[in-house]
Amino acid sequence: MPSDCDGVVQLSDQVQNDRSPLIAVRSPPSEAISMRRHAIVAIALLAASGTASAQDIIGVRDARALRADSVFQRFDRTDSPGCSLGVYQDGKILYARGYGMASLEHGVALSPRSVLDVGSISKQFTAMSMLMLQKEGKLSLDDPIRKYIPELPPYADKITLRRALSQTSGLRDLYVMMAQTGRTFAGDTIDALRVITHSAEPNYMPGARYLYTNSGWILAAQIVYRLTGKTLAQFAEERIFGPLGMHDTRYLADVTTIIPNGAEGYAPRPGGGFRIASSAYDGAIMGAGAVHTSVEDFGVWLNNYDVATVGSRDIIETMTTPTKLNDGSPATSGPNMAYAVGLTVGTLRGLRVVAHGGSWAGYRGHFLRFPDQHFAVATFCNLTTSGPDSLARKVAGIYLADKMQPDSDAMWIASLDGAQPAALPASGFRALTGVWRNVERGEVRRTRLVGDTLFSVGAERTRMVPLGEGRFRVGNGTEVRFDNPEAPSRMVVRTTAETVTFARADSVGLTPPQLAEYAGDYRSDEVETTHTWKVEKGQLVVYANDRRLGVLEPSYKDGFTRASTVVDVQRDAKGRITGYLVESGRVRHLRFTRVR
Repeated sequence: MPSDCDGVVQLSDQVQNDRSPLIAVRSPPSEAISMRRHAIVAIALLAASGTASAQDIIGVRDARALRADSVFQRFDRTDSPGCSLGVYQDGKILYARGYGMASLEHGVALSPRSVLDVGSISKQFTAMSMLMLQKEGKLSLDDPIRKYIPELPPYADKITLRRALSQTSGLRDLYVMMAQTGRTFAGDTIDALRVITHSAEPNYMPGARYLYTNSGWILAAQIVYRLTGKTLAQFAEERIFGPLGMHDTRYLADVTTIIPNGAEGYAPRPGGGFRIASSAYDGAIMGAGAVHTSVEDFGVWLNNYDVATVGSRDIIETMTTPTKLNDGSPATSGPNMAYAVGLTVGTLRGLRVVAHGGSWAGYRGHFLRFPDQHFAVATFCNLTTSGPDSLARKVAGIYLADKMQPDSDAMWIASLDGAQPAALPASGFRALTGVWRNVERGEVRRTRLVGDTLFSVGAERTRMVPLGEGRFRVGNGTEVRFDNPEAPSRMVVRTTAETVTFARADSVGLTPPQLAEYAGDYRSDEVETTHTWKVEKGQLVVYANDRRLGVLEPSYKDGFTRASTVVDVQRDAKGRITGYLVESGRVRHLRFTRVR
């Protein structure tokens, strides 16, 4: 999700096998709200060749709005998905419009009223729900989560609700765990709780660090249900969305629900065009995600942070106060940002900002709220490659340019993109090839020479453009440096979000007979799954429940990678293979034991 709910499944938040009730189509908004929606709508956009035909525009299309339009120019077509933009000032929409199509199949354009899945942006609504219950004395954020979910293992006695809602719990991520099973996930809470409660250990001591996970939020939704007898969807409708008049906003309780003004999600198709990218799971990822809303409705919610129509000032203060780790330091989530409760807070170009992103299926979203300027931007997109965080920052820069410090990130990217390639023969690349490992993150990357071109191989293979002195440009906005181009031992990867150092690992190449030593069955009771490793056509392949998960690529001694997953094989004192540990971003040290 993200950023965000970067998962493969969606959940209902009921314990029972029966589905949550379908969200009914609601009654029309009041006359006042209807007037708010339509009184200032202007139809614009001349129908130029290849551009989107007339779409609703809210607000004045002044010089700043025209510059904002240019940020979304690549989406503003009738043959592309795109984004809805909301720009807000003093609790009102300053400018809003859509770029691209909500439905390519039906020829429906995106507009400020298009309803999109906003992924992990949903977490703030879950936080508000939990804090409302705290205000009523039904729970405390300082309670151990096992008080409400007693079926969790004993280590959860040290995990408070505050830790669960601030990405500092150590709970392993449900979706990464499920990805190890090879099973189709029904998306209901029974499956979710079974996986989370079977996890034998946390990723780290609760409160020791920040690491994004969705599991705590799914448990929060279950706690709302156990304390109130209402699903999170029902609770939020009654206590948040209804009272605020957010008539186009809901937690999706069933993927078969028809959503008025709903936009389809898309991903690029190899070779050109787009494919539908939607969740096929029954139920929603209640708590971690599942909110569907429009940029028009979302403006009402953003205004609530200032007027506190629902919730209270102290609830909003809790949601926007950085969480502290065990050592007293903030739960740093990125450059100048820390995680609070359902939100990230910090500074952007010298201004205080509150933000969050979301990612689910074909949907991507991001918002930025600048409390001192009473200004906000939201970008909700229906294309996986849209990059809404960058789009939101660019729009904010247009409207707040005179108040912001220079955009050092943009200047760095421009400098990197503008750097001239250096001539380097293929022989100069050979010392730079190999396997690079960051043990703390459980991450491995490779550099490979294909012909006379060096590639960086992680989740994807990307060309590395030499810039001289061991420095390379990799894709857009990523720089790689080697500490010693002639015999490097370190590879440093820098983006605007972070700088990560990888140490050289001894790369290995294994023959089929050597691979055969690893073949066998490995069991994890935590995910109730047996992995079978087989040698096929000179490669080591892993299966789970008769489903081929992929190729295990030898990386270093007793170390393999499969996509972004790192597998470290374990041996006993006699050198016999006893099992392995899975390291996969939001899940650390997931143990499989050899059974055959």
